[in-house]
Amino acid sequence: MNALGPFVVAGMVIGAGALLIIMGALRSPVRLADALAVLDGSVPETRETHPERKGLEALGDWLHGTLRLPLTRNQQRLLLLSGRSIADFFAEKLVLTTTGLFLPAIWLVVQVVLGNPTTPVPLLLGPVLGVGGYFLADLRLARTSRQVSRSTSEAIHTFFDLVALERLANASATQAVTQAATISDAPLFRRMAAGLERCRLEQTTPWRELHRIADEWNVPELSDFADIMRLEEQGAALAETLQARVRELREGHLAQQRSRAQEDTEALTIWMTLPALILGLGFIIPPLFILVGL
Repeated sequence: MNALGPFVVAGMVIGAGALLIIMGALRSPVRLADALAVLDGSVPETRETHPERKGLEALGDWLHGTLRLPLTRNQQRLLLLSGRSIADFFAEKLVLTTTGLFLPAIWLVVQVVLGNPTTPVPLLLGPVLGVGGYFLADLRLARTSRQVSRSTSEAIHTFFDLVALERLANASATQAVTQAATISDAPLFRRMAAGLERCRLEQTTPWRELHRIADEWNVPELSDFADIMRLEEQGAALAETLQARVRELREGHLAQQRSRAQEDTEALTIWMTLPALILGLGFIIPPLFILVGL
């Protein structure tokens, strides 16, 4: 049994890998309700409405819809900014929870196969690890908040620059924002492209849709930008004003990035002072021991 143990474990690993490959290759067609919701603007265009939606995401969507698992407003915003679907988030929760639940059992099975003495006590850790895995997904999402906000800010300023270039190429205000939104595949660009496409089909101006996206994504700069573009489309000569506003937003963004970089640098100073502090304690503690008679 001991001689066959490594081969049994290797076979289990290979089988699990093959199962994951098969599950990852499964695809389901896009649901008509999801496609209509994207055109309607009620939900963003994410992998949840993509034709190549995977089986795990479908299972996560089923869990969220059936069990009514809670999802905070901030988590919804972070998922929206990162381009992830709610189904993908709950699929990650399912994977981490299942891993935590069955990890002690797998360890126990491996020990039995190897012929080592075992006790059922590690199985008591299964529920604890399962709960920890469930909330680990929340922690991982919360840790991406700063990175996602930075990416969104960079995307919106890039969009402003692209629109300004389109206007310099004598494109109309509507054409400029429509063409600029289709250049990138970033989540914000995809959301704006879907909203502008809906406005084109409805033959309406895109400025109200841009205000809606600004409120939805918490990007107030986009609202100011939409107001300037609306006035320019109505005949006001605001090309220089647009360029000045874009330059002002860019400078403000760079100043904010410098401030964050300075904060990160100051946060690292504590790790620079720790070696000197430890060295000073090494010189001070022995005389103190002598003074107190130790």
